[in-house]
This record gives sequence, structure tokens and C-alpha cells, in this order.
Amino acid sequence: MQEKLNIDKKPVNKGDDQTEIKKNIPFVSPEIFFEIKKHPFMGYIFLKAFLISPFRSNSIEDDAIVNKTTIFLKNFMPDEKLIADYRKVCSFAENSSDIIPISCIQTFFIGLLGRFITSSFFPMNPLGLIHIFQSLKQTRPVKIDEVLDLSCTLESIKKTDKGIETAFDLKAVSGNELVWQGVSIFLTKKKIHTGKKEKRTKTGKKETGLSPVETISVPWDIGRKYAGVSGDYNPHHLYSGLAKIFGFKKAIAHGMWSLARVVASLDRHYGIDHAAYIEASFKLPVFIPAKINLGYESLYDKKNNRNIINFELRDEQNQLPHLKGRMKRLR
Repeated sequence: MQEKLNIDKKPVNKGDDQTEIKKNIPFVSPEIFFEIKKHPFMGYIFLKAFLISPFRSNSIEDDAIVNKTTIFLKNFMPDEKLIADYRKVCSFAENSSDIIPISCIQTFFIGLLGRFITSSFFPMNPLGLIHIFQSLKQTRPVKIDEVLDLSCTLESIKKTDKGIETAFDLKAVSGNELVWQGVSIFLTKKKIHTGKKEKRTKTGKKETGLSPVETISVPWDIGRKYAGVSGDYNPHHLYSGLAKIFGFKKAIAHGMWSLARVVASLDRHYGIDHAAYIEASFKLPVFIPAKINLGYESLYDKKNNRNIINFELRDEQNQLPHLKGRMKRLR
């Protein structure tokens, strides 16, 4: 029996950003399983997303008819060169080059997610999704020569104070063994961005967090580099001119690059050559180029007899958070 992550569990470190769940949109029968024969071409996915966006809503009715749906792809063979390039872009160590980094496996699902959100199975606007949470779980290290069966399931749709949260359950199976699982949660805001700056309430306090262990320089072209190894070519990551169309003052780094960069540092310090679980909440965007501080600390969990690593990324100057999360060994 495949293990299932508890996606109803509140993401870590949400703090004041925690949203109150107001309404769970129920799924209707039957559950749908849809197989695709090859990995989607991302150029077509993005073109389709732009074309159908005007006809999709940023909200959902309480009585909406939505089927729980799984899109799956069998016999996926990881690209060895692409994984090597991913290691370089995300600053992973050169050792264990035959192992796929735990964060890299999430990129195998970008095509499936794109195929899903542009299909008739998904009721929301595909261009209104903001990645707010990601979990990564491996039962063991996955090698680059393993053939994988991938599946992407729409796990839940929830109405919150901030908008609509959609959660996708991602699974990678090698043979009959579940070797990797993740949950991606996206937020569709209630109001479409108008280009005007939102007023923020000033608390008078400068936020502080974990003591910096490493200062990371984020290069101006990291968005294009990460797009090349991940397949995520969302325009606001590529060029500042395109980012401004989507309401950002400059191009922003991928949240998953930020998380992968953290995982690379943690891998160097602690080693992630074992069964492990990582989760992170994405906070403020990283406008590129930038300098950000990585902080992490190891705390002992007496109840489960294991160490938990809390980590975060903050702006070097104002200490505002970009990402917060934790990592733990599973055995």
C-alpha cells in the first residue's frame, strides 16, 4: 500500500500568514485516471495557458462539479545530462553524481502539472497560480538510471481568506516501489493584480530569524538558467520586462530554485543520502540579482528520537523572509 502524505497538515512556519480554511470543495464521482504517452512539450503548454486564461475564473463556486483526477506517465527515463546541469545551477556537490537530488525529482512533474492545469479537469485559471508550499519525500535515494512511473493527482481545492488553494499530490514509482512523493500547493488570489502597490501595515519591528550560516549571491540570469534545467519557463522568471507585465518590478527567482539551493547546502552539511522529508513555505519573491542569507539549525525531537533541521532564506539587508521550512530523516 502506498504511503500518503497528510496534505491537510498545516505547512510549517506560516506564522501570521496562516490562512483560515473556510470551505473544502468536495469532489464528485467518478475518480478519473488519465494516461499521457509522452512528456508534454512546455512551449505548447504555455501557449495553451495564455489562450485559455481569459475563459477561466480566479474563483470557484461552492457547488462546482470537480472530479478527483490523476494524470500519469509511465516509463519516464530521467535525462542524465539535464540532472548534471541541474546540480551545477543549484550548486549541488559533485559527489554522488549517480543520485538524483531530492529536489530535482520535482522538476519531472512540471510537464504533468502544466498538462493538468490546462486541461478540462482543472477549473481554475492556469495563469493565476502562485506556488506557496512544496514538500519533498524520498523513501531512499533515486538513481539516474531508474525508470519511473509518474503521477499527478488533484488532491484538494480549498477556499481560504486569501483565495483558492489547490493541492497536487505527486508520486514517483520505481518498479512497484514508491520512491518519491511530494505535495505542491498553489494559491489563486481573490483579486487580480492591478499593478498598484498594496499598502502594508507597519509593525515598527525589524523581523529577525535564524542566524545566517551562508550568504548566497543570486545572479541576474538565474531564472533563465533554472528554466533550462527544470522546464519552468514562466515569463516573470526570465526577464524584467516580462515580469512587469505580471505586476513585478523585476524578474524573480523560481521558488523551487531557492529551495533547491537550500537543499544543496543542507546536503553538503548533513548529507541527504537516506530516506528524508523536506517541506517549505514560499514567502516574499527574490528579485534578481540579489543577496540572501541562509540560516539553519538542528533541533532534537525527543518524541521521535531524531533531529529536525529548521531553515530559512532571508533578504541580506532587511531580513524579510523568502522561504521557511524544515528537513528530517525518516529513519
